[in-house]
Amino acid sequence: MKRVLFTTTALVALSGAAYADVNWSGSASLQYNDGSNGGPAEGINSTIELGLSMSNSGGFTASVSADMEEGGSITGSDVDITTPIASIHYGEIVEAANSAYSETDGLEGIGSDELTGAVLLQASTGGMTVGFSDSRALDGSASSFGISGSLGGVSFGIGSKDDDYGISASGNALGGTISVASEEVAGVAKTGVSLTVPVGDLSLTVSAADDEFWGASVSTSLAGATLSAGTDSNEDTQVGISTTLAGGFGLAADFDTGNGTELQLSYSLSDSATVTVSYNEDKDRDDDDDYTPGTQAQISFNF
Repeated sequence: MKRVLFTTTALVALSGAAYADVNWSGSASLQYNDGSNGGPAEGINSTIELGLSMSNSGGFTASVSADMEEGGSITGSDVDITTPIASIHYGEIVEAANSAYSETDGLEGIGSDELTGAVLLQASTGGMTVGFSDSRALDGSASSFGISGSLGGVSFGIGSKDDDYGISASGNALGGTISVASEEVAGVAKTGVSLTVPVGDLSLTVSAADDEFWGASVSTSLAGATLSAGTDSNEDTQVGISTTLAGGFGLAADFDTGNGTELQLSYSLSDSATVTVSYNEDKDRDDDDDYTPGTQAQISFNF
């Protein structure tokens, strides 16, 4: 399969406004996947991404992107228009409720962070952001609302979709951060709390919800490596490490009882070229992991 992503960005110029910045960017990659663990069919795949960004001193930008497979017809597109106080996003979006409301560990959350064929409208003023999203038909079939902001050092978010709703807040406490969330999703109401605090060289996070859920995780840096580990009342355990090996190789490894093992070894050939080999067991088949399912070798270029 050949997938081409072509992105162009055009500035919406108002009367008297001049272009201030124009930048081209892009990347190209060639991958081979063995077709295992629910990944792509065995064979060679390629990806090309091209982009052009423009902006002016007034803060106005606009962007358009299109996806094409096998060099054929356009299968998807994205449009983004941004002004100093409002923005419009079309294509693959983060739903308004999901963008505003932040659930704690053990809660369900509201809406999707990868809704396709949809529209997101947002307006910001006075430290507050209001958002509305829906399907591209704007017929109310996927309508979602969100409002977020900060008051007195406390960040808050409110999200709503269909009959689901949630309220969240976070702020500083005990030298770290405390987050609280309350939601009703599919008729089930839950409240949760999460606290992240430094403990020596460790960062410790503990979470709990009123349905007897609990979770705990730690992360730290040691000898140039980043280490993390966590577990919860659902017997879901995760262990991860990322580090740089001798010779400039990068290594990342993660084990999750629900998803299995993920591994990646990378090497930078230059500032613009990288070779990677990865493996993703992808037990849960959720298409939401860091690496493509199966075993994959890839060479990529940025320009």
